[in-house]
Amino acid sequence: MLLLIRRIVFTIALLLASVEAWAQVSFTADAPALTAMGSPFRVEFTVDAEPDNRSIAAPNFEGFELLAGPSISTGHSVQFINGKQSSSYSCTFTYVLLPEREGTFTIGAATVEVEGKKYSTKPFPVEVIAEKSSANSGGKGASNNPESRIGKDDILLRLKLSDTEVYKGEAIRASLVLYTRASIDRIESLEMPPFDDFWMQEITFDNTPSREEYNGRVYETYKIRELLLSPQRSGEVVIPAATMNVVAQVVQSNSRGFDPIFGGRQVYHISRKLTTPEQKIQVKEFPKGAPASFAGAVGRFSLSAKMPEAEIKANSSDQISITISGDGNLKFITAPKCHLPESFELYDTKSVDNIKVTATGTSGSITYTYPFVARSAGTFIIEPLEFSFFDPATGSYTTLATERFTVEVLDDGKSSSETIHTGVFADYGGSMRQLNRDIRFIHTDVRPERAASLFIFSPLYWLVVVFLLAVFVVLFVLLRRRMRLNRNVVARRMRHADKVAVQRLRMAEKYMKEQNRHAFYEEMLRAMWGYIGDKFNIPVSALTKETIREELYRRGVSSVDAEQFCEIISRLDEAQYAPVSEGDMNSVYGDAVDVISKIESIIKH
Repeated sequence: MLLLIRRIVFTIALLLASVEAWAQVSFTADAPALTAMGSPFRVEFTVDAEPDNRSIAAPNFEGFELLAGPSISTGHSVQFINGKQSSSYSCTFTYVLLPEREGTFTIGAATVEVEGKKYSTKPFPVEVIAEKSSANSGGKGASNNPESRIGKDDILLRLKLSDTEVYKGEAIRASLVLYTRASIDRIESLEMPPFDDFWMQEITFDNTPSREEYNGRVYETYKIRELLLSPQRSGEVVIPAATMNVVAQVVQSNSRGFDPIFGGRQVYHISRKLTTPEQKIQVKEFPKGAPASFAGAVGRFSLSAKMPEAEIKANSSDQISITISGDGNLKFITAPKCHLPESFELYDTKSVDNIKVTATGTSGSITYTYPFVARSAGTFIIEPLEFSFFDPATGSYTTLATERFTVEVLDDGKSSSETIHTGVFADYGGSMRQLNRDIRFIHTDVRPERAASLFIFSPLYWLVVVFLLAVFVVLFVLLRRRMRLNRNVVARRMRHADKVAVQRLRMAEKYMKEQNRHAFYEEMLRAMWGYIGDKFNIPVSALTKETIREELYRRGVSSVDAEQFCEIISRLDEAQYAPVSEGDMNSVYGDAVDVISKIESIIKH
């Protein structure tokens, strides 16, 4: 009974604590962490409940002059989501401060009371620096000229690079940032550099504005674009300038009288063209002594493997799976070579990737699967699969390998007369041979016969020579004709790759209108894979997403278009076995037509 009472009391205490936490009032402070002498700034204290007497106990703003405040603003919103009503309330107290001297000052805690209970903010530091004066003073009459209100260095555009000296394939984070001391009304246009010598990937980023010191002045900064760049060649690589047109807003007194909207002020819009300077990057070549299994992987990776069963039956299938995980240029990694015994039949390698791109780089994993069929019984050794990468942090190569694995292939009982057993095998460098077929026994019942007359230089000899020469000439002519026809066929196939793809796309469109989903996605995949195979004369069985990216990039197709092509193939693979709508089929069809048209306009044969 006592134990039951304790449990009840404990449960009630937990419920009371939960209610108290749920009803907790939020009271926060917001101000810039950096400011300059002579620059006023705002400090805001926000509470999500109505304070008693709508008042606040402000901190002592030591080191700052109070120009204005507190000004009080309130906000209230009501939402209906899934039939449920929710509401929110906020009250903000705003102060305008002016720094009195340089240094780092702490703005203390503000206090409010809500329903008789006190809540406080956390103290926070604000750094005040001495700011350099603007190079553009404006001269006489500058106060009456709106253009002169914005100095030469008041609005800047910078391409910030995480590094300017890297190895080939090593990722660089590039951030296009707008620095401004003026009020920006809008961005009219933006032209990014081409990044010809880089593999480029877009990165999602937080576009919350911040403050930053640059050349002794404090700017509001806005991140415009963020990219991940991987150089594809060594040597000095130049990133051309990016250009952007912005419109700034200037408000000044109206000397012509009272303005009905802005009172005694008038608003001017000033257009500025901004340009980033060229950036030079030194791309280092890989050091000598690369392992034989190195194929350009750069970063830091780990290797895990799933080997086949230790015992399998002859003529049955199994597979080897390896997973490469880590951070680096995962999209350029190629499958490690798999060497199996001669009696094992290896099929096309499959790959599944799980890759994400963030501001810190590319990370994730790629899994390669090697399916095979063991044709003969016996004991076989699967040699290790090796994968090598270059680590820029250490400047050295690392080789990872699976364990050496032994497989026992059992007789399947169906073809015993044809099955080769372990007892009749010898291992010659990993190649298994059948001894009772390699060596023929010496026959002892051979009887010597009288030597025939000499054949050389006889009339029959010369007749045979002439005949063989004639046969050789005929075969040579036929072979040349066949080679010429083959070249014509390959060239014709490459020239008409787009036409074949269009025919397949039209067939896919027909299936789409008939709502034959399975046939539609099969025909779309056939069109995408077939287009690349025909265009580059590569067997479809030898195509992977990695080879497609490399072939397209090598022929001048941008990394964005190459990535879109591979992404469409992934969407088609997934959609074959997932429920989709007609709109999804329309979308993937339109994207496929667009990307093939772009590639065809770039690659000309």
